Amino acid sequence: MARPKKYRMVEYVLKSSEFSPKDPKGEVEISMDELEAMRLADIEKMYQADAAQLMGISRQTFGRIVDSAHAKVADAILNSKRIKTGNMGRCRVVKLMKCDNCNRTFREPVDYTAHECPYCHNEHVHEIQ
Repeated sequence: MARPKKYRMVEYVLKSSEFSPKDPKGEVEISMDELEAMRLADIEKMYQADAAQLMGISRQTFGRIVDSAHAKVADAILNSKRIKTGNMGRCRVVKLMKCDNCNRTFREPVDYTAHECPYCHNEHVHEIQ
């Protein structure tokens, strides 16, 4: 029996859901975890191990996600295909928080309402933009 997939932690959610050339000859779908992996690897220039830790997955899984995303983008550009985004799959959107008491940073899901520091259990935390 296969192991269940882990949730992938995603900080950035793309606003637009489609990019298209003038005369598209097909379509490619890129999931939110693939977009997040490309953002961390290509824009933020993070090492795979560090980016994988942020997303809550293994380094090998992160590598497979980045490779898949790069292949899809290359296919779309070289073959004039439309790029669709937005499939959340097993992604959990998180935000970066900071505790005013212990000065530690941590990540929590955007729909989490407790707003308590997991280290010192203080309720004086705020979101980092």
